[in-house]
Amino acid sequence: MREARVPQDLLSGLNGPLEPIRARLSFGTEQRLVVPSTQLLRGDALSTLMQRYARRFEVEPDRYLVSIWSQKYLATVIIPIMALAMLGGRALDAAIESTAVVLDEGGEPVALRVPCSFASDGKDTAASLLVSMHLAPFAETLSGWSGLSRKVLWGNAAHYLEWIIRQFPGGETPIALPAPMTDSIRYVDEDGARVRRRKVCCLRDRVPGVEDCGSLCPERKTRTKT
Repeated sequence: MREARVPQDLLSGLNGPLEPIRARLSFGTEQRLVVPSTQLLRGDALSTLMQRYARRFEVEPDRYLVSIWSQKYLATVIIPIMALAMLGGRALDAAIESTAVVLDEGGEPVALRVPCSFASDGKDTAASLLVSMHLAPFAETLSGWSGLSRKVLWGNAAHYLEWIIRQFPGGETPIALPAPMTDSIRYVDEDGARVRRRKVCCLRDRVPGVEDCGSLCPERKTRTKT
């Protein structure tokens, strides 16, 4: 991929509540493990990676663990790409062939290397381009390899996509998300409050020692009653 670099004016826009996003971007010399995103479309690479990630939780690799790992990957990809697109006013080159992910020693995605190359499309197309050029092949491969439902993966993606869009002016709820995550996030009235909720459970709490996602979980209230 091309050298990862981000214009200083865009980095300066990542301030206040957005400042932590800077840590999700990697450019220049990188001492940590860098894996091209396309490598994660290979079953052998995923098997090796999930074996390493499973040791973090002292479990065997399964689809529940894959869901947690996918949340880390999707957050690492979606949040910085969409933030830069919103700040730059144009869709970013988010093709899976153009990016690489930085992994920590346990195999968890922690940062993204992306060539800060903008398409001619405006920022309004950023989400749909990200879906078609990156998230769709990733979700298809990961679901086919692990047996994890595509609906779970798209729900994971929708959570981060909707969240980052809401951080910018004009991001009032409800936000129209692109297919196939159109109705993955809903807003419901519960006990006099407006609550943000997934349509499909992400299954993360099936991994021992991992909590559910709080009020976002569609099954939380049912579990509380039982």
